[in-house]
Amino acid sequence: MSNIISFDSKVVPDNDLLVMSNGGTDVFINILALSGSVIARTESEKRLMVYLSEKDQIIGRGCVGFDIVEMPWDKETFEEDKKFIIQLINGARNKAGWERLDYSPNEELVSYYLDTFENMIKRMTVDDIRENSLNHWLSESEEDDPVYCGFPRCEKHNTFLTCFGCQICNS
Repeated sequence: MSNIISFDSKVVPDNDLLVMSNGGTDVFINILALSGSVIARTESEKRLMVYLSEKDQIIGRGCVGFDIVEMPWDKETFEEDKKFIIQLINGARNKAGWERLDYSPNEELVSYYLDTFENMIKRMTVDDIRENSLNHWLSESEEDDPVYCGFPRCEKHNTFLTCFGCQICNS
């Protein structure tokens, strides 16, 4: 099975697709989590990190794809959050936090993933935000979800925890 990150799957055809194997998805999310956890400062940046880290294969292999337009963007902080996502992509390119992994990612494959993801993020505008995506995502969160508990971190990897625990520990 595989996972697909698309710009907007409701637009047919959506030529902006990132198709990854389950293992590739784990690596991709792991390196984003490591990079973003270092630089996330605002609540909206931390929410975006938890959202991305929730794309954990623990919920089902091949079931963690998503649309860029459905990420929990906040229209009021969109421009800053978009810059943050570009920064975390660049951090992942520069191997921020990779020393905490117990494997060495395939740099050529990771470069392709990051380039494709970055192109979709750069394409994103505030007008593309899927209405109520932030509220919908938050409404699905439990009271003890990390987004409501101060954004705790994994002691081993220093990444933001999700309702599933640590993305990297679960890999």
